[in-house]
Amino acid sequence: MTHQKTSKKIELLAPVGSLESFFAALENGADAVYCGLKEFSARAKAKNFTLAEVERMAAHAHQQHRRLYLALNTLIKEKELPQLVGVLADLAGIGVDGLIIQDLGVWRLARTHFPQLPLHASTQLAVHNAAGVQMLAQMGFTRAVLARELSLAEIAAIRQQSSIELEHFVHGALCFSVSGQCLFSSAASGMSGNRGRCAQPCRRKYLNRQQPGYHFSTSDFSALSLLPQLLKAGVISLKIEGRMKSAEYVARVVAAYRLVLDAPESGRKQAMLEAQEQLALSFGRQATKGFLAGSVPAGMADSSKQGTLGKHLGEVSSLRGGLLGFVTSDRLHVGDRIRIQPQNDQAGTGFTVRELWIEQKKLKVVKAGDFVRVRIPDKGGFFQTGDKVFKVGGKAAFTLSPEACQATLNQAVVPKKSQAQQESLSQTKAQALSSLLSGLPQAAVVQTLTVRGRGPQDLPILEESGVSELELPLTPETLAGLQKVAHRSTAWQGRIIWEIPAMLFGAEWDEYRRAVGMLAGQGFCRFRLNNLGHLPLFAGLAGLSLLGGFRCYTLNSQAALAWQELGLAELTANLEDDRQNLRELLGRAGHLPPLAVTVYSPLPVMLSRIPVRGIKPGSVLRAEGGEGYRVCQHHGLTEVLAEQDFSLLGFLAALKGMGGGRIIADLSHCGAMSVRGRQVLAALAANQPLPETTTFNYERGLT
Repeated sequence: MTHQKTSKKIELLAPVGSLESFFAALENGADAVYCGLKEFSARAKAKNFTLAEVERMAAHAHQQHRRLYLALNTLIKEKELPQLVGVLADLAGIGVDGLIIQDLGVWRLARTHFPQLPLHASTQLAVHNAAGVQMLAQMGFTRAVLARELSLAEIAAIRQQSSIELEHFVHGALCFSVSGQCLFSSAASGMSGNRGRCAQPCRRKYLNRQQPGYHFSTSDFSALSLLPQLLKAGVISLKIEGRMKSAEYVARVVAAYRLVLDAPESGRKQAMLEAQEQLALSFGRQATKGFLAGSVPAGMADSSKQGTLGKHLGEVSSLRGGLLGFVTSDRLHVGDRIRIQPQNDQAGTGFTVRELWIEQKKLKVVKAGDFVRVRIPDKGGFFQTGDKVFKVGGKAAFTLSPEACQATLNQAVVPKKSQAQQESLSQTKAQALSSLLSGLPQAAVVQTLTVRGRGPQDLPILEESGVSELELPLTPETLAGLQKVAHRSTAWQGRIIWEIPAMLFGAEWDEYRRAVGMLAGQGFCRFRLNNLGHLPLFAGLAGLSLLGGFRCYTLNSQAALAWQELGLAELTANLEDDRQNLRELLGRAGHLPPLAVTVYSPLPVMLSRIPVRGIKPGSVLRAEGGEGYRVCQHHGLTEVLAEQDFSLLGFLAALKGMGGGRIIADLSHCGAMSVRGRQVLAALAANQPLPETTTFNYERGLT
């Protein structure tokens, strides 16, 4: 029987990565679902949907008084903008209930040409404080999907200072990095998590002085017991993660949360017990309440636990006759799902158990301690003895076949658009396409250099020929050091840029508001921003030049225009960009604010609020392939850097030919005046590549 939506204002929001998951979510009580298209989805590896399927799904959901949100939450390349316009026009015609986005180019096009689309700010935007949510409200967003690094107290403080809807994840996988701030997959493989193609290198094994551990693999999030507190804090939408998960998982988790949400006060304890029993059958990783309690649980990232889903059943000990055998540590039924995990730490292969054998006898169920053989599916993977076996799904919680789901969807009545509506949408689409920028003839370019240093000790670099500006991190330590050399800094105020840290939680934001006010009062006028929540820091301060850091992602000209309209006078190309997209973006420079290109920098792969326990700060963790990652901890954050620095030295002439007139050399990890800093600047002056560096995606391409 289909669950009837309650009249409660609180929304239970379910993930939909397949048609079966869509019906599983609705039948088990989801008030709304979110899904992705086959393009521009942050879960590109999910089955996802065509526009025609989304149209029918929206119609079916609306007929049941449910809502459907579309996740269009990836970064968009310049050449993809025409396709994006077509998608936005189609979604406007379908009437989805919300568009979940990350790229501000999508925001600008939707706001300008398709204002009927309600906009939700994806957690990929890393909005984590009241100032960021206030900015979203000013920009016309109707909902903020908050960063998962917040405590209940921090969420409540945001609610008190903002008015738009707040959405927060309550269940599912957690990322080690702040969402939207992770370049790990991009660095390891060229497959960008910001473009929906995360290869999950954080789930793999890394060596710390030859000792293996899963240092970046987090437990799964479960806030079931904290639902009352979340609602009291002001969260209106409770979001379940899992567009890559099965329909069975979606059915079970949605049903569990629905049970608790609908329970009267007197029956909540019993409902909680029943819901927890349901969740135990979804076979996730070890559970954590994340940051909600206000401190990081010790088990949130446990290096001793493998970053895989499911309950460990045993190891493969025999392979013959199309069957794999192992001693099972738990009951196993026909219909359960298992996954075979290879020893080399690569992705495992999952399948549903169709046959169970003990010796020559075929059974429906086997008990713990039995040596069982399981039929390998025809399209199974390559298995070896020693591979681990995990149970990842229990007895069926959703039984509709894909064919039955499709037949039910085909019965949905799609509202017909009038001729006038169709013409209006076609006209709007044409206007949006005509607004896209074209390339301009390349003007003569003179390259100017900004050096990013460690602190006031790097001020003398401004005396060097060819150095235009010095960028300094705005930290308490830097400000304290500045007081000692105030007589020198005064002469260079117009050439110093202050970089705001990417993440400012709670009261930190107020401290930085006071700091930028003080610096502005002293005559400093240039600041580098890295988050939407930074913009309100400068409200009421006149005569300043606000610049965008690489974390103000700019992969396309519409995003560049959006940041300019929000007040940024200069932008920085995304570190993970490739040569072709840079060429196309710089080719539109005559229409856009100046775009700086980083030509040397430490390569940040993750930024996290989770400490890496048992690791000495500065230590290098090494992957099986030999690549290393340095773990740094400062100001309550963990930053993971690739062992090899990012460098485009040797490509400066090509960048200049593309229109790359502003270049940045980031020496904040070594200091501009250090031996390494001098080496980098000398190589930059000669346009000579440096050994033991990486061009990241510049040559191999960004996917």
